[in-house]
This record gives sequence, C-alpha cells and structure tokens, in this order.
Amino acid sequence: MKKIGFVLALLLLTVPLITACQPETVVETVVVTEEVMVEGEEKVITKVVEATPEPEPQENWEDWETIKIGVPTLLTGAGAPMGTDIQAGITMAVEDANEAGGLLGKKIEMVVTDIKEGGADECRTAANLMERSGAVAVFPGALYGPACIHAFGPYDWPFFHASAIQETVDVVKENMPQYKNIFMTSASETAYSPNNFKIFTEELPYEWPNKKVALLGGDITYDMLIQSSFEEIAKENGWEVVLDDTYPYGTTDFSAQLSKIRAEDPALIYGVITSTDSSVAFMNQFLENPTDSIVYIQWSPASPEFIGLLEDKANGILWSTLYAYLDTEENKEFIEEFNSRYGRDPGAAWPFVMHDHLGIWMEAVKSCESPVAYDCINTYIENLSDHPYEGRVGTYGMDKEGHFSPTGDEWIPIHFIQIQGQKNVDLFLGTKKAEDTEFQLPPWIEE
Repeated sequence: MKKIGFVLALLLLTVPLITACQPETVVETVVVTEEVMVEGEEKVITKVVEATPEPEPQENWEDWETIKIGVPTLLTGAGAPMGTDIQAGITMAVEDANEAGGLLGKKIEMVVTDIKEGGADECRTAANLMERSGAVAVFPGALYGPACIHAFGPYDWPFFHASAIQETVDVVKENMPQYKNIFMTSASETAYSPNNFKIFTEELPYEWPNKKVALLGGDITYDMLIQSSFEEIAKENGWEVVLDDTYPYGTTDFSAQLSKIRAEDPALIYGVITSTDSSVAFMNQFLENPTDSIVYIQWSPASPEFIGLLEDKANGILWSTLYAYLDTEENKEFIEEFNSRYGRDPGAAWPFVMHDHLGIWMEAVKSCESPVAYDCINTYIENLSDHPYEGRVGTYGMDKEGHFSPTGDEWIPIHFIQIQGQKNVDLFLGTKKAEDTEFQLPPWIEE
C-alpha cells in the first residue's frame, strides 16, 4: 500500500470527551485518501477515521518523519473550480519535490482542509487545524478577502497566496510587523484596467464601431474595484458608459443587463464576471442574440471548467490575468503530465502558481537550513527582489512594505488572452505583443 502523502480534512468535527479527573481530549473526524495497488492498478480510496490531533511541532525538526505544509483552500462553493486546480497543483509540486529527494532530507507531507468561501470562522478553524497538525508553511492559493489574513497573520509560518486583492495588501501593511509572514505573489487588481484599456485602444488591431462600453460585475470588492477603475479611465478618454451594473455575486440571470446592452449596441462589453457560473451563464444568454461587441470577461476564464462548459461558444472571448504559465518546454511537459494524471488540461494559472509557491518556500528553507527558522525564512521572502525566483509564471520579487510581487516585463507579466479554438492564446505579455499569435474577430461579430 502506497500512501499519497496528504490528509484531506474535508470534514472537521471537534468533540470534547470529558470524564472525571481527566483532561479534555479532542477527537477529530477526518477523511483520509490513499492510493493503493489493486490487481496491479493504482486506485484512490477514502476512509473516515477518528484520531486525536497530532502535537504541535517540536523545535528539533531533525527528528520529524516528514515536513508538513498546510493547504487550506476553496474546495467547495463558488471558488471550487479554482480550488480544484490549486489542490492539483500543490499535490504535483509536492510529489515532484519528494521524487527529487524532499527538503533537507525529509519528505514533504500535505494537510488539506476546505475553507469553503473563506469566511472568518472557516479561516480560524483552518488555522487551528494547521497549528495542531504541525504544519510549518501554508499555501491556500486564492482568497476572497482578508479573513484568512487575519486568521493566519498572528502565526509565524509563511503564508502564500496569489489573490490579486488590494484589500489584502492594505491589511498586511496596517498590521506590520505582526503580519510579516503573509505574502501575496502577485500584484493587486488595480493593475488590470490601465493595462487593458491601453491594449484595447492602442494595441488591438480592431476598428471600434463606436466608443460605448457596457460595464457589469459582482458585488465583491475585487470585481467592483476593477469595474470602477475601468469606468474612470474610459470616461477620461471620451468613452460613453451605457451600462454600469453591479449584481449579487453568483448571479446567473442576465436578462435585464442584456436588454440594455442590446438596446445600446456597445462596441465593448467589459464584464468583471469572476464567478465561473455567472460568466458561463452570461455568455450563453448573450449568444442567443449577440450584439457586435467585443466581450471581455475578468478572470473566470482561468478556471479549468470555463472552456469545458462553453466549448466553442468560448471562442473569441478576451480576458487577462496577472499570472499564467509561460510558453516554455518545462511547462509543456508539465501540461502533458497534468493531462495524463487528471484527464484534462490545467487552468491557465493555479497549478503553475502553486508549483512556484512551493519552490519559493523551499529555497527560503534551504537558505535558512531549517523549516522552523521562521524569522529567517520570512525575511528571505520579504527580500525576494534581491534574489528573484525564476518560476513557471515569471520572475518573482517582493515589495518589502506591502508583501506583494511586482508585475512588469521584467517580473510577472500581465497576460492579455483570447480564447481561440477552445484554447487560451496570449496576445500580449505585459506591453509586448506575443509572438506568432494574432487577434481574431469573435465569431458572433458580422464582418
């Protein structure tokens, strides 16, 4: 029997068992997944077990059997499509590291838990689980807000995320030096609109039939900030905003918005539609009676489900991301390996980002010669711009005050992408036009 090397705590149920003259004992119900050999074939099985939490890690880490890392991420709820790729990516990264000899001579083990929508209660529960399990670094991938920052900031372990949310940067700045362990390995969403407007109006080989734009997005801070910043830039440059709509996040009925869009026939629809369910529903309803509009959708096309659900209806959509994999031989091999294992292509970002997160942390641990030398490790990452990390999505540095990675041609480039032939195709990387690719007129626009 071969264990896969992680404990998946999808169900966390604490039950105090108190008897006379005995201290309180906490029992956890956890779901454990294992890979086993059945008649010569590997199969994944699950089983429910009850166990007392493991003790907090001891400082003599040399005696540990494994080095544990935590992965509290979005396994259910609206973020589940991202969580699918986050978990797959960090799993493959850990397996690659272990096959190469592990870290400081020890195997890396994962402790995974579901933070659902990333609310305060879920984040506190996850932080408590990570502490009791003995995790020494935390890799959630994505967050919807600052709740997990507050839950994990009081601890010493390094905490990596790539949420691209200015709110999380502000929270870290406001709580320094206590939150010195929190690192966002991307720029914030404030970088999107200036970059996108410049490409739309100066770089894209397209003659706009009018200067009307329809704006719509969810009622979460990330969506609203990008939407409002694009509105400001558009108006400053003489564009008419014919729709400026904010809807409850997760909405799947866009009849009211599309009625206005069809009446105005804007040249550009700028949809900050980061929910996969919402963006797929919008495109299906839009294509029932499309206008001659370029359609841009924020972020959700990065989900591995987006193109799979829309199929050829996705062709022509424009989108952008602060991080996506670079076109390298190493990444091509990774995609083949991912496809072989999971039966699908990876999303554009998360499996690669998670590989980079683990790599940055491992370099820091090696430099500090200990997985629990937290001050040394956090200082190494804080000063990452002095010794940049060449990753799968670009070159990582770190802003010392806000603990976020810079974007730019020399760092992690913004990818401006069009879906062509049901594939994500880079049109621009930062300010540079991508080689051997061309913008294609969306199929719903009549020439």
